[in-house]
Amino acid sequence: MIDRSKPDYLLLLMVLILIAVGLVMVYSASAILAWDRMGNSIAFAKMQAIWAIISLVSILVLTKVDYHKLEKFSLLLLMISFGFLVAVLFFPSVKGVNRWIKLGPISFQPSEFFKLSLILFMAHSLTHRKERMREFKYVLIPYLVIFGMAAVLLMKEPHLGAVLLLGAIVFGMLFVAGTKIKHFLVIIAPVVVGVFVLVFVFGYKKPRVEDYLKSMENPIKGSYQMTQSVLALSSGELLGAGLGEGKAKLFFLPEPHTDFIYATTGEELGFLGSAGILILFFILALRGFSIARKASDDFGCLLAFGITFSIFMGALINAGVVVGLLPTTGLPMPFLSYGGSSMFFSALGIGILLNVSRQTKYVPSGRIISKIGI
Repeated sequence: MIDRSKPDYLLLLMVLILIAVGLVMVYSASAILAWDRMGNSIAFAKMQAIWAIISLVSILVLTKVDYHKLEKFSLLLLMISFGFLVAVLFFPSVKGVNRWIKLGPISFQPSEFFKLSLILFMAHSLTHRKERMREFKYVLIPYLVIFGMAAVLLMKEPHLGAVLLLGAIVFGMLFVAGTKIKHFLVIIAPVVVGVFVLVFVFGYKKPRVEDYLKSMENPIKGSYQMTQSVLALSSGELLGAGLGEGKAKLFFLPEPHTDFIYATTGEELGFLGSAGILILFFILALRGFSIARKASDDFGCLLAFGITFSIFMGALINAGVVVGLLPTTGLPMPFLSYGGSSMFFSALGIGILLNVSRQTKYVPSGRIISKIGI
């Protein structure tokens, strides 16, 4: 029997806690910077609070909207989001990159819109192609072609983090839909060789790669951002310096309220605080995968998996960058980092996920998502 009344309240609670912690940490990390730039210490926190309210309203609305109604718009939304990926390249750059479209007082990252649109499109398409996914041609076209085109546009911005995350989403959803492992190997092997040649033969982004390799040996030998991030985390020790008492945000750590807010959190709240953040994301992921496993149909199953996987992987990639395990990518920490685009589109995904949870039921082990045991 399908329960159409109650959303997954534990999932919603995890999101509310993350947003609340994010608001506090954005204020703590940005107050001095905001005063220096704007003469108003709460400028960034105030904007983040506005986006938090908008995001919460969006969650409530989409929780009530049947997710099946979105399916017929999947291709249209994908095409529109592709258009934004092209358009952003013609907008003025910000700090040397073309990642934002600014329309009056509002700016947003098209990559966030594209990510959600791609998940919706793949959930719709894979639902109708699931019996053919063991044939290579149905893996290559259209999914890898779409990803390849998007990756080229994103590297023009450039936005390596978005490429990594989209790649993880595409391969994750294809795997859950039944794609053979050998097909992944056929695709990944030439890509790895191509990247190696591009970096070490033609020198594309070689200095950044060398900085990353140095940081793997010793994080203090990496880039300036990496060094300051690791120093901030290590100085937090077990319990942290205390809320508002961090030193890295005093113009040592670049972007302490955006991409590196996890470092600020680790410094002020310590290992326990930073570990607590990851635990919240792990619980969110477990609830999301459970929703996917119990979804009333394959479309809901794949949609829930894609949304959950994208948020969870986004958090892991951001944390990996902050602790020095991954090169700097410019990917925000979902719900924590300052920025309206990330929070708003993540909230849209959570709203859809909660609606799927309202229409779930226990399903037999033959369902798609049971193949990976979640």
